[in-house]
Amino acid sequence: MGDEARTDRAARRAGVSNPSRREKMLSWHPLLDPSSRADASMRFLYRYERKQRRTALTLLFNVVLLFGMYAAARLLLEPTDATEQLFFWMNLAVPVVALGLLGMAARLWIQNEAFRISITADRFEIVDPLFPSTSFSVPVDEILEIRQTHSAPTGISTIKMHMQSGESIQLLKNYNYSRTKLYAALAEANPDIRLPQSAHRFKSV
Repeated sequence: MGDEARTDRAARRAGVSNPSRREKMLSWHPLLDPSSRADASMRFLYRYERKQRRTALTLLFNVVLLFGMYAAARLLLEPTDATEQLFFWMNLAVPVVALGLLGMAARLWIQNEAFRISITADRFEIVDPLFPSTSFSVPVDEILEIRQTHSAPTGISTIKMHMQSGESIQLLKNYNYSRTKLYAALAEANPDIRLPQSAHRFKSV
């Protein structure tokens, strides 16, 4: 038996409880621990994270695809003056594009930072290490509306979040996160936000 067990038996015989054990029990109890309540208030309604190494692997796949398409063109196209001119420019462009993709892949592999979207009951946050200017963190109760629009003349689709302050924040579509789940989380955090009827429909403007 250890010293603590002998102390407990002596305290019980004397009719006195051991305060040290009670303090230990209170310190970890989930309903009495203030940090547990704080963690509950920070519960994520939606969270998406993508490491840059996954993007680097996608870039490497594109390099392989690029050279595969070049080789297929060499095998399938009949040799003519037009194709010779085409291959002249391809011989210049393909290595430049491949080197650019490889350089970007190497940079992302080394950095390996994370693109992250998180929504709690209080805040909506996006952290984009590749495009820091698109990162933001805003209170969900200050969001008025999210609009999805498509410009027919330019063929460009945009997603913009409009704030009570009059500020507009563009949401990028560069990553494969679920806008359906993102909008559902925003609606849960603030039911007053005006959201698109469908995450896949864009209004023509």
